[in-house]
Amino acid sequence: MKMYQYFCNTKPYVQLLILFILSFVLMMIGAFVSALFLPLFSSVEDIMSNPTSVMTDVSFMRFMQGFTQVAYMLVPTLIFSFIFHGNIVEFLKLKFSKTQLVASIFAIVAFFCFMPIIDLFTRWNNAIHLPESMQYIETMIREMGKQSEDMIKLFLSDGSGVGVFLVNLLVMAVIPAVSEELIFRGAIQQTCQKWFGNPHWAIIVTAALFSFIHFDLFNFIPRFIMGILLGYIFYFTKSIWASILVHFMNNASVVVMTVFMGVEEMNNPMEYPSVIIEVVIITLTLMAGLAVMYYGKKYLKVRTENNAVE
Repeated sequence: MKMYQYFCNTKPYVQLLILFILSFVLMMIGAFVSALFLPLFSSVEDIMSNPTSVMTDVSFMRFMQGFTQVAYMLVPTLIFSFIFHGNIVEFLKLKFSKTQLVASIFAIVAFFCFMPIIDLFTRWNNAIHLPESMQYIETMIREMGKQSEDMIKLFLSDGSGVGVFLVNLLVMAVIPAVSEELIFRGAIQQTCQKWFGNPHWAIIVTAALFSFIHFDLFNFIPRFIMGILLGYIFYFTKSIWASILVHFMNNASVVVMTVFMGVEEMNNPMEYPSVIIEVVIITLTLMAGLAVMYYGKKYLKVRTENNAVE
């Protein structure tokens, strides 16, 4: 009897609890193991003479970022899928076809159509302030978000050339897209759907967790909306590759634009000549995004019916 047959009837909430425990334990192990590679980036003499220099070694920080993300997102997802579902490829919807490729293109176009409205929610969310009595908490939360932004800027500004660009693309786009989509959409969303019996609630809860895990309250809403879009892309296409490609394109666009525009322009909000033009652009792009999603869903339905007939 295969292992998953012993665990396949485990309650969904218990499965999620085990996934979270696995993720936490492997995050600790990943951080420890990644530290063992430090001598590859700095000499023992440098480390002993100035231990704090470790956190200013950008090459090591890039390595640690990518390594730990694989350790606490990708690895536990694969273990979770094997234990509770047996067939990792089937459960995580890893099969890819021409139909899925076209669906992914629809999803990418729709996602970027929604960017102006996501940007609007970003500005609104950033403008929120906690009550005067909670100023200390607000300052602390904003500082955490700033530290995360500073690290991204450091990755993007340190060094130049094709090699650095490819490493940044790997650490900031490829690994996050694959790891985060597999654990959130592939494992958590599907398990929540089984638990709730409702795909829409599963998408909403997963999107909330996806946004919360970034620990940035003042960017929670735009990430939550992005999580919902990625959730529906996965739900309608029934392919993890569609949401991975959209996630990758979103992150990669930051890396690519930085090459042409510079790091300081990275987080600058979109600027419009007037409020009227802003409303028109947001309305048109929102309608375009919904139209693309509609025709993409229609295309998938036709292809699915044709494949069933064949």
